[in-house]
Amino acid sequence: MVEKLKAFYEKNFSNSPKAKYSVIAIACVIVVALAITSMRKTVTVSIDGKEEAFVTYKGTVKEALQDKGIQLSEKDKVQPSLEAGVKENQLIAVKRAVPISVEFAGKKVKLLSAEETVGDALLAESETLKQNGVDYNKELDEVSPKVDEPVAKDMDIKVVDVEVKNLKEKQSIPFETVTKKDSGLERGKTETKTEGKNGQKEVTYELVYKDGKVASKKEVSSKVVAKPVNALVSHGTKAPSVYIPNRGSNVEFKKHLVMESTAYSGDGITATGSVPVYNPGGISTIAVDPSVIPLGSLVYVEGYGYAKAADTGGVIKGNIIDVFLSSSAACSSWGRKYGVDVYIISYPGEW
Repeated sequence: MVEKLKAFYEKNFSNSPKAKYSVIAIACVIVVALAITSMRKTVTVSIDGKEEAFVTYKGTVKEALQDKGIQLSEKDKVQPSLEAGVKENQLIAVKRAVPISVEFAGKKVKLLSAEETVGDALLAESETLKQNGVDYNKELDEVSPKVDEPVAKDMDIKVVDVEVKNLKEKQSIPFETVTKKDSGLERGKTETKTEGKNGQKEVTYELVYKDGKVASKKEVSSKVVAKPVNALVSHGTKAPSVYIPNRGSNVEFKKHLVMESTAYSGDGITATGSVPVYNPGGISTIAVDPSVIPLGSLVYVEGYGYAKAADTGGVIKGNIIDVFLSSSAACSSWGRKYGVDVYIISYPGEW
């Protein structure tokens, strides 16, 4: 352009030195004008969604905003960045930071945030929160309102401090008692063949703490570190027996009673309609309380012998028997005995 201007002047004006200086001066003015024109840009600024267009000659976003008189706080967000160059018809978005408060484990921290969501605000201010004793963990902590809620002015955000810990406990494993029948052991008796011993297991629990208090406890694993040893107990099935002198051997019995004994004699008929007998080598007759020894039972009376419970008596009540003897003299000799062993050998219908 300068060359064209020079040619124009050479053709239309004199070639005097003065004319040449005029040409150069005019060219410089044109260059400056062109430079200024190239710096002029029209941009739009959007502040929290409210847009306004203006003309700027500044080179960076920061300078353009300052030129427009727009003041920014430390927490305001600007797009593109303040250091970015300004372009024609560019949109500069400014989001003003708003005051919010974060409550965490009884502590309340006031902040300024220009983040879009609650979660973004907590992450962006994590260092500030930590300096105030709030250690936010986005993976575990519970947040209200939810982390995807938009940030609003004067919003109160509550964060529940959630911690997960593992706890290992040793627990006893009770042993079991295994029983088996033993025909060599008297019925009603038991014998421990093997002593039982508890085992032990290690159980791992997951404990969830909320604001320092246990909110839940869940078993996550368990392993046996010592197996229990079961107890082995034998239960006798052999019928108990008593030694019968006149037989010279043991005889099994159903029940053993320790009773008081008196004696009676004379002729008559028993309660079961039989004649009472005394037969030292066989089976004699005794009177009983049927509620203790059923009538018709075969018994063995220590010092008396075998007998059939065939009679009753008005004074024969409870643990007392009345043995039949052959004479009044024998009855007097027998007298009243205490602690007499009586064995029920068979119940009615069994012999």
